[in-house]
Amino acid sequence: MSRTDLAPGPARFSGTREIGIIVFDDVLLLDASGPADVFSRANHHLRRQDEPDRYRVTALSTFGGEIASSSNLRLQTAALPSPDICAFDTVIVAGGPGVLNARHDQQLKNWLLAIEPGVRRLGSVCTGAYVLAESGLLNGKVATTHWGHIQQFTRLYPSVQVDGDALIAREGKLFTAAGATAGIDLALSLVDEDFGRELALEIARELVVFRVRAPGQAQQSMALAAYGGATDRLRRATDFILARLEHGVTVEEVAEHVCLGTRQLSRTFKEALGLSPNQYIRAAQVDLARELLSGTDQSLDKIALRCGFSGRQQMARAFERRLGTTPTALREH
Repeated sequence: MSRTDLAPGPARFSGTREIGIIVFDDVLLLDASGPADVFSRANHHLRRQDEPDRYRVTALSTFGGEIASSSNLRLQTAALPSPDICAFDTVIVAGGPGVLNARHDQQLKNWLLAIEPGVRRLGSVCTGAYVLAESGLLNGKVATTHWGHIQQFTRLYPSVQVDGDALIAREGKLFTAAGATAGIDLALSLVDEDFGRELALEIARELVVFRVRAPGQAQQSMALAAYGGATDRLRRATDFILARLEHGVTVEEVAEHVCLGTRQLSRTFKEALGLSPNQYIRAAQVDLARELLSGTDQSLDKIALRCGFSGRQQMARAFERRLGTTPTALREH
């Protein structure tokens, strides 16, 4: 199973699925409200088919009561129920600035460990993965979190197999989504799993989002990645590369542009991005090609040349290595 694939096909169920979304003070509101709105719209469309509501969403916090989100909007929550009477089908831990305190909530961690055997699905959105990791539930599992926290998360939880490029990672009942909007993608995928593709697609159209993002979709483009805490010299190097992709650019040309030796340039890229300059160039070519494939009707040959590839075969090999798919398959998706 791909790390971004969720279990296929609808699993029809005649009752109401209880969805618990765990929040805390300083939670990112969209982490909770995004999935909640997807499940709410699923109920709306099912009612139009003369079916009862199939999802009931409850905001949960350790002691219940009102909590303040990071945007200062407030949520009314229920307290964590006793594990002995927990009836939740799916539990999702939201993220946000407050998670750095919430991850040390021993009562919450104990509750998650106690209910895990009985729930059908358990996961997190964005930095909610910290709570799951602190409980030990992600040990030995593939997981993801927001790109801005990947380094810290990897350092804190070495037993977790972190996929920093994935939008959604899932192993069995456990899942993690990279960021707030990836939480919407995740909820759509869960609706797809429960009630089929057509319902998920209808909700996605209504919310004006992609039902499932393109295969190999990264959390951020190479252009954005280069600006995460980068030095001025690195920005100048990456800007130079991005401006010259169509004409082809060499590491030597980049090094000369920023007045560095090629070895110094390689160290700069490795320290900031974890990539060599050549790897960055190839990744940037693939990023640009992906945009052109999804946003234009240009031929594969023309796109390959515009992105600095020698031809469509070289572009296809780069796609296979970086994305695990082909340009044709991505365009069809």
